[in-house]
Order: sequence, then structure tokens, then C-alpha cells
Amino acid sequence: MFFRAQEPGLWTAGPDDGHPLVLIHGIRLSAHMWVPVTARLPGTYRVTACDLPGHGALLDHHFTLDGAIERVAAAVREATAATGRKPVVAGSSLGGVAALAYGAHLHDRAAGLFVHGATLRTDGPLLILHRAAALVQRRLGGQRAHRFNAQVLRRALPAESYQAVMAGGLSPRGFAEAIDAVRHQDMLSVAARVTTPVVFANGLDDPLLRLQERQFLDRVRRAGTPARLVHVPGPHLLPLTDPGTYGRVLGRVHAELMMMAGRAT
Repeated sequence: MFFRAQEPGLWTAGPDDGHPLVLIHGIRLSAHMWVPVTARLPGTYRVTACDLPGHGALLDHHFTLDGAIERVAAAVREATAATGRKPVVAGSSLGGVAALAYGAHLHDRAAGLFVHGATLRTDGPLLILHRAAALVQRRLGGQRAHRFNAQVLRRALPAESYQAVMAGGLSPRGFAEAIDAVRHQDMLSVAARVTTPVVFANGLDDPLLRLQERQFLDRVRRAGTPARLVHVPGPHLLPLTDPGTYGRVLGRVHAELMMMAGRAT
């Protein structure tokens, strides 16, 4: 499956009679990070991937959480209009934060939420590492930060994933803006407002994101919303380091969320 541009920052793949699936990318990346994963999904899925503000085709926009929610909403509207069904919304890292925030604000428009690598209190001390990284990005400046990020990703990723990431472009400025935007948000309170079924997932090699995962799960369940927590093999960047495994995880989580949505109804 190959991406088709629907409008700036909105990409689709797969047949319109497929299961609708919205994918939200991670920090400083773009919707194109999902190309290797999408290529491994069965033809029974219809994918809509969006660029968040300050990333990809929307590089000139400033990142805000409200703006990110609107971009997810645009992708959900597109997926629903094309397929006639509510999509599952899946996000990784910053995309998982955006998916959870979307579910708290527009909870009746998605069939379920898959939140991968995003169970971290953004208003707490654990974000200090991300804030330090954002400060380094600023001090490096645009071009040097871009070269640094590109070198790190070239070493860490398979060639296919690296090429997909670079095709969509990197956004060091978007990294710093996103960290500034989310560090004032109480994401546990956001999780408590979600009424759409949720599956939280963290990598077995991603210990930082596992420290507070039970708190997020408990907050959602306390609100009476169906929720599960699963662990998947690999690191934080699993969609890029092993798109085949991530594609299989997506398929299983999609089926689980559809069953959870049916029980909730």
C-alpha cells in the first residue's frame, strides 16, 4: 500500500472498503514514518495518516496540543467519510499523546484508541530528559540539529525506515515546541476523560515509559472505560526498528479494540 496525498498533511492508503485506521506519528517525524508499517498491513485495512503541526507538510505551523487534536480530528473525518465507519486511532510517542487527548475531547468519533509509548506524565519530573533534549536541539540550531538527528536515525534504523523518515522530513523545532506544549498538561486527568476503549502498549525495552503505565490504565478504568495494557517486544521506536512486528501488533490491537467497543456498546 502506498500513500496518496488527500490534502497538505493528510495521506491515505488502501481500499475504501477496508477497516479504517488512523495513524499518528511521533515527535520530530511525520506521517511518512508509517510507510514501512503500512506496506506490511493486509489489504483489508484503509489507512489515514496525518502530519501534526510543526511536522512534515505542516512544518511552518507551530505545534500546540489543540492543533494536534484538530489534525487527528481531520484524519478521523476523512477516514469516516471514505469508509462509512468509525476508525481506530493509533499513535506512537507524541502521536499517542495526541490520540489520548483526542479521545478526551472528541470521544464519540473513534471506535478505539491505541496509545503506544505515551504513558508518561508530561507535567512531572520524568519529562526532564525530554526537556534537556529540546534545549540541546535549540542550542544546536536548525541545520546542525537536523544533521545530528539524521545521523542518529541513520545508525539506529533499517534503511527502509530511515528513507521513509527522511522523505517526510525531520523537525528539530517541532521537537522543542511539542515538549513545551505538553509539559503543562496533566495527561492523567486527560486519560480520566476518555470514554472510548483504549489499549495502552509499551515496549519491553522502553523502561521509562513503563514507570507510570499502571496509573494511566487505572485512570481510564476508574472512569468506566474499557482499557487494557499490553507489552510488546522492542524499544520505543518499534514502528521504525521493526515495522513488521508493529504491523502485526496493530492488527491484533485493532481486533481487540473492535471487540471492546462492541462490549461497551
